[in-house]
Amino acid sequence: MDETSALAKFVVKTNFTDIPGNVRQHAKSCILDWLGSSLAGSVEPPARIICSVLKELGGKAESTIIGAHSKTTCLNAALANGISGHTVELDDVNELSLIHPGAPVVPAALAVAERSGCGGRAMITAVVLGYEAEVRLGIAMNPSHYEYWHTTGTCGTFGATVTAGKLLGLDEGEMIQALGIAGTQAAGLIEAFGTMSKPLNPGKAAQSGVLAALLAQKGFTSSKHMLDSKIGYCYAASSEPKLKEITEQLGTRFAILRTCFKCHASCGHTHGAIDAVQSIVSKHDIKPDMVEEVVVETYPIAVKVVGNKPEPATSSEAKFSLHYCLAAALVFGRVGLDEFSEKRLNNSQLRELSKKIVVKVDHEFANAVLGSARVTISIRDGKQMSFKVNVPKGYPDNPLTASELKQKFRRLACVALTKSQAEKIILRVENLDKIQVSSLASLL
Repeated sequence: MDETSALAKFVVKTNFTDIPGNVRQHAKSCILDWLGSSLAGSVEPPARIICSVLKELGGKAESTIIGAHSKTTCLNAALANGISGHTVELDDVNELSLIHPGAPVVPAALAVAERSGCGGRAMITAVVLGYEAEVRLGIAMNPSHYEYWHTTGTCGTFGATVTAGKLLGLDEGEMIQALGIAGTQAAGLIEAFGTMSKPLNPGKAAQSGVLAALLAQKGFTSSKHMLDSKIGYCYAASSEPKLKEITEQLGTRFAILRTCFKCHASCGHTHGAIDAVQSIVSKHDIKPDMVEEVVVETYPIAVKVVGNKPEPATSSEAKFSLHYCLAAALVFGRVGLDEFSEKRLNNSQLRELSKKIVVKVDHEFANAVLGSARVTISIRDGKQMSFKVNVPKGYPDNPLTASELKQKFRRLACVALTKSQAEKIILRVENLDKIQVSSLASLL
């Protein structure tokens, strides 16, 4: 069976009870983590702008816009929430596929589930399957795909399609068509990194995925071989697609279990170096005015994506500046939401420290794709202190505890909601398999 058909068949035939308990539980953690990111992002300029546009357009009140006290069409809710969920750069990541899997999948799930009156079990199932599709596709198409393409926008369109299609009850033939419709919409370029259009990519992926599923449900057609054709998506957007990755061990190896939960409000390529700086500062009590030079040795993708913006002009650019993020870690001890405020962006001490940071490739990390780094800090008395991070905090092999993940959610949710409202959301997500999705959406 070809990869497109095999994936569609797996998605259609897999039910809630087919998914292991630990996988279902992890899906709840992913949903909670994304909700926190979306609530925090809902007060940021990209979210405010898209909400303003959607308000002007109008439309049937089907699905909740997070943090906006309003509803809009299912399609537009997926778009708006996909943007807000990725804006503060604290949504989850998958290391091997270089994708933020929750960013397109969860907003698609929430929008369709609320519109369709689905229960939480259906949403959990759809989220697990959406992660499965997009992560496997990302692994199959990388590393070459990521040279130009934002995997969260591209492969995320297929993940959102699978999620929406599962919630709409598509049959196998309709799911194949939906994947074909997804392939001709999937887009997103890394050239947009550091701008508001980066979170637009998962927003469009979520919206396009929902549209693909809705169209397929009504009989709209596309290629039946979008993933495996020599002129289909995988071969068009990757120089060496590994198609077997799409279907290998389907149903026995669940991609969602390899989710990384981010601890810093910046691009994932900065996280290993941030952890290293924090470790050195904590161990040696380093003060910002003691620092002469900071040398970061890391992997090629990190240098390309976050190593060439020493003087970011905006908050969005700062999230993709290793220089800024490490200077913030030295000055403020953390790299959270507040560190990207306009006031801190113009902090003179931080700006001076940024000039002392050198970023370069080290061949030791040649095969790394996310997170690894070594940092060496030289101080005025001539001493040097180094620390190497192979696995940043929050990654599957160095995970956040359940308590730490809830604390992260509380910090983010309380940007837009009260503490009591945040606690209610935690309880709803913990019991998602026992409730209707609308009762969760009503709190958002």
